[in-house]
Amino acid sequence: MAGLPALTDDVLAEILVRVPSSCDLARASAACSSFCRIATSPRFLRRFRSLHAPLPLGVLCPDGAAAFHPAMPPHPSAPAARALALAADFAFSFLPPPARAWLLRDHRDGRFLLDRALAGGSTAFTDVAVCDPLFRRYVLLPPIPDDLAASVQNPYLQCGGDGGLQSRSSEIFLASCGSDAGGEEPLFAVIWMACCRGKLVAFFFSSESQQWRALSPPEHYALSTRRVMGVRLGQRNHAHGCFYWMITLTHRWLVLDTRRMEFLVVDISPVLSGRAMMFSNQIITLESMDGWTIVVVADVFRPDKRCVLYFYKFMYFSDRWQLQSKINLPEEWGYRFRGIIGASECYLFIKLDHPKQNLGDPVQQNAMYFMFDIKTMQLGRFSEICSGTVSEAYLYTGFPPSQSLPSV
Repeated sequence: MAGLPALTDDVLAEILVRVPSSCDLARASAACSSFCRIATSPRFLRRFRSLHAPLPLGVLCPDGAAAFHPAMPPHPSAPAARALALAADFAFSFLPPPARAWLLRDHRDGRFLLDRALAGGSTAFTDVAVCDPLFRRYVLLPPIPDDLAASVQNPYLQCGGDGGLQSRSSEIFLASCGSDAGGEEPLFAVIWMACCRGKLVAFFFSSESQQWRALSPPEHYALSTRRVMGVRLGQRNHAHGCFYWMITLTHRWLVLDTRRMEFLVVDISPVLSGRAMMFSNQIITLESMDGWTIVVVADVFRPDKRCVLYFYKFMYFSDRWQLQSKINLPEEWGYRFRGIIGASECYLFIKLDHPKQNLGDPVQQNAMYFMFDIKTMQLGRFSEICSGTVSEAYLYTGFPPSQSLPSV
């Protein structure tokens, strides 16, 4: 080996960027100081993160004291998840006090969006913060201007319902909007929505312009078949720049295409015909590498008590859905299945109740989350929450602390 020229940093970077996953990169960077120096440089990390999918690291519970519950062994992401849990402040204690007043609303690209009720008690207009719990940074968004806010009249509740600090009459979430000219951190957008009597109101905030502007909503008659439109949106899904909500008690999708910043309502009743859709987490979207959007529909309220997953795909949401496959889950899962909390590559992350024989044991009533491999039909434990009354839970994907950059 003596006499061979030393590999330049550029060549080493080309080798390291091709490792299969972020877990492999973490192991490779521990081999020597040169690998570590290159693998932790901001330029390399931005490129690596653009080419590799984030890891499933845990479960987020917006309504719990502990928001993040890491993946558990033997899941391969468990070491990275444990490192993130130790390094990040998921209690968000770095936000303006009191910390318990903030409600977790969304997360995307390492950023978290939280809001808190204003002194006046409005459940629609709140203080909004976008933060990075790993680097303990945050920015407070400016309030929605009065001329825009005037269009919001008697909005319907979207979460909570007891009039307390966690009741909200708005749907607010993060969206990506490309990279800035300097090639640094991706820009972000915040979408604010409210369902009022006879209309949907939506605003858009850009981190580049630092301004709010109105979005054109769909016609109100498309949102509901009822004369009095008490619309409550279901679980929010995302794929290829589009957000999707099941409109409660309908077989319709509300779609926001962020590439065009426009709303549409899509009738999906032909696909859901004959299936009881009692909960919004019976349907979820996934991104395929070739640009297709995959839709998984869980048919659980069946006469035979079985749970069946249907996999569809489309290139654009107005296209006709193509049935890809149908999976019959094990018979004993029929009464245990409690919904899909997220998806990553060829895995679904689902909540299952404990078997009936354990229901009398308080320890066995903890919320359990599993990873289901749709190719091998294998089920593996993913995470556990010490509460049987978790009302909301979402899959959190990201990168280990060593491969993270400040996002705010």
